[in-house]
Amino acid sequence: MAELVPATGAHLLQIQHESFAIWNDGLDFPQYGRFWEAQRRTAWGGSHLDRVALVEDGTVTSSAKRYDLSARVEGRIRRLLGIGAVFTSPSRRGRGGARRLLEAILEEAVTEGYEYAMLFSEIDTAFYEQLNFVPVPLLESRLVVEREGGAPAVLVRAGDDRDIPAIAEMSAKRAEGARLALDRTEDWIRYGIAKRRLHSGLGAAGLREVEFLVTEEGHQAVAYLVSTIYHGQWFLEEAGDRDPSGARLGAMLQVMLARTPHLDAPEIRAWLPQGFVPPQVTRTDEHATGGAMMIRPLRDRTLPLPPLDAHQVVYWRNDYF
Repeated sequence: MAELVPATGAHLLQIQHESFAIWNDGLDFPQYGRFWEAQRRTAWGGSHLDRVALVEDGTVTSSAKRYDLSARVEGRIRRLLGIGAVFTSPSRRGRGGARRLLEAILEEAVTEGYEYAMLFSEIDTAFYEQLNFVPVPLLESRLVVEREGGAPAVLVRAGDDRDIPAIAEMSAKRAEGARLALDRTEDWIRYGIAKRRLHSGLGAAGLREVEFLVTEEGHQAVAYLVSTIYHGQWFLEEAGDRDPSGARLGAMLQVMLARTPHLDAPEIRAWLPQGFVPPQVTRTDEHATGGAMMIRPLRDRTLPLPPLDAHQVVYWRNDYF
């Protein structure tokens, strides 16, 4: 008999042991477990994040993480279930366990009032298309920042919790013109930053660096960025600017580069919204992101659906699940 249950205790330990080789991302096994527990202890994670397992004959067949989210779809806020880390036990593969898991999760989501489900596929999207998920295009770009003339006269400081309300406002403003964007609440933004810092702090010293920076006017953040540095490559995990042109964000990137004028400019990459290119920045080498984002309506099949173009979607890598 198959049963969908919370993944805790021995079931969670089995999942972590079997998935560690795929998703450890530079952590050792104890750190891998602590990383999950720390996420659950955040203000957002404690009430919006869990892990479930499909148990058959007393053994975990498949498992997944569930994220209680909201998204702006065609101008309206809709309740959305994010599904992440879909995994089938190696000894149970090829028997339809992942499909049964997803069908059970989606059935429960309908009962709980979710209007959409979303996931990221690291495999051929055809499997999820059989479950009525539709691919949504996302693009990754390389950012080339103008360095001539040295650092601009812009004060950049470390961001902190007082900046989160302003960041949420910037995120909401940026999402207004999009057909699809996550509804980035203050606690979700805190969770995303905390997750990056936890990952960096639990890993080997110096392996990853995380920076959360803002520039302010009148004691209020007017531009910000969250970036990670890994093996010398920078990734702009999320960013915002009250100036629609993004000029303050561009100046912040110039300030960051000016800290090491004796070094070659690092490679900087981002999932930058199509209409958001600072004047000091050139986008190059655009290509589809590594994981395909997919979405489907749940109870009401008449709800708006893609096809969508990449320029109609606002989604940062910090929101990836």
